[in-house]
Amino acid sequence: MVLTDLNPSTSVSPALQALYHLAKYLQSSDNGAKETVEKAVEELIAVQNNLVNGTFVVIVGMVLVNLQKYEEALKLLAMHPKSLECIAISVYILLQINRVDMAQKLVARTRGWAEDSPIAQIAEAWTNLYVGGNKYMEASYIFEELAQASSVSTACLLNSLAVVKMHLGQLQEAEEVLEDALAKESNNPDTLANLVVCANLAAKPLEEKYRYLSQLKDVAPNHPFVVDLDAKDAEFDTLAAKYAK
Repeated sequence: MVLTDLNPSTSVSPALQALYHLAKYLQSSDNGAKETVEKAVEELIAVQNNLVNGTFVVIVGMVLVNLQKYEEALKLLAMHPKSLECIAISVYILLQINRVDMAQKLVARTRGWAEDSPIAQIAEAWTNLYVGGNKYMEASYIFEELAQASSVSTACLLNSLAVVKMHLGQLQEAEEVLEDALAKESNNPDTLANLVVCANLAAKPLEEKYRYLSQLKDVAPNHPFVVDLDAKDAEFDTLAAKYAK
């Protein structure tokens, strides 16, 4: 819908141009298209006036996360220290690069002025989920409470709740939560990826796992789960060929 409705011309706002390129990156499996998106986003970032817009920075930050340019993304997001969306993405990045200590400090600082914000609570729950152990239950409580509020009960939130439940060994409940998420957004890539994982943990039939995986590859060929799986498949094929000789 985004790709067909938007034309990334200079007449469109920088935020919408960035949104177009984010959608194009997520929906394309062509390496050439990825390079085109990366170049276009770099050109948008080079315009200093664009960086004043918090929405633009959030979207560009998401593009950079997908490109795994974490340091560059953190620098841009830090330009809007009172934007909860920028803070949430920063927490996500810090967890991705195993800087849980910095994520915890950022969450603690944010809690001081935005404790009741759902976005701040989600960032805290993400951090608890990463830490694990007895923090799994704390994360579960936060996600469960937020999921009961219709205004924030999104597919993204339900995915986080499902991941916690998988870590707690509550596979049936996790599957039910993911089915709810799928009902809200039938082609959500994270939901499909987590359904593959949940089905694998629950020893579901291969047909079920492959159905979700096939759908995921169709809607988001650049999803990290797909990229990682393809890399492992290629590595396995290489090793198999080596030892078959």
